[in-house]
Amino acid sequence: MAAVGVGRRHISRRAWTQSDNWETVRQRLLQRRICDFGLRIKGSPLEPFLRQLERELSAKGIDYQPTFYLTDVWGCPDQVPAIGIPFYLASPLLARIEKERTGDLEDSETIMQLLRHETGHAINYAFRLWEAPRWRELFGPFSKPYREVFHPNPWSRSFVRHIRSRFYGYTYAQKHPDDDFAETFAVWLTPRSGWRRKYRAWPAIQKLRYIDHLMRRIAECEPKCKGGKLVEPVRELTMPLAEYYRRRSREYGRTG
Repeated sequence: MAAVGVGRRHISRRAWTQSDNWETVRQRLLQRRICDFGLRIKGSPLEPFLRQLERELSAKGIDYQPTFYLTDVWGCPDQVPAIGIPFYLASPLLARIEKERTGDLEDSETIMQLLRHETGHAINYAFRLWEAPRWRELFGPFSKPYREVFHPNPWSRSFVRHIRSRFYGYTYAQKHPDDDFAETFAVWLTPRSGWRRKYRAWPAIQKLRYIDHLMRRIAECEPKCKGGKLVEPVRELTMPLAEYYRRRSREYGRTG
């Protein structure tokens, strides 16, 4: 087999030789630095999902498109309208290793759910929506301390149910006002979600109606924030892939 990902070359199945088996390929990949895989969103398996997201935004009359970049976890940097996507989703080979090492891998439905959620964050940051009094009235203070551990009420109808969290089920909207907005936006954006019918008797319907009105109001507005510092873009992930999984082993209870 030719060396996988030499320099900035992309990882490719065509680089294999007939004598290679998966164990050999995996070990070579694990020894390489993440930044040396030459990963890009363009031409990767992620492109169809981003095109789908663009269609969904367009269908709602939203011309704004967030920035996307590869990093180690899902998320937007604080108050920066840029969506970080895990690097392994840009390569079928790395996605296979992710599945083997963690026992989990985002399927198509989950990827779209997360993209809609993170787009909610990005739009909130781009237009600084949290500054509006009505936003604070419905979702709470944006300045509330952000904590990884929280204590949700699984029966509350004041929050939508969208992403299923590993530890908190469908209560992720209760984590922080910023996440409440992002989850509510994601439900509103999802095609055929039936949010008017599904949530009509829930207090959460007020938040959905607010977003429905707000998105029409800002549809043709210029973003107030168009950039910012990215957190650990893939080019800065200088650790070997094996080290990346050693660092995550505590979370998943597996060894690297």
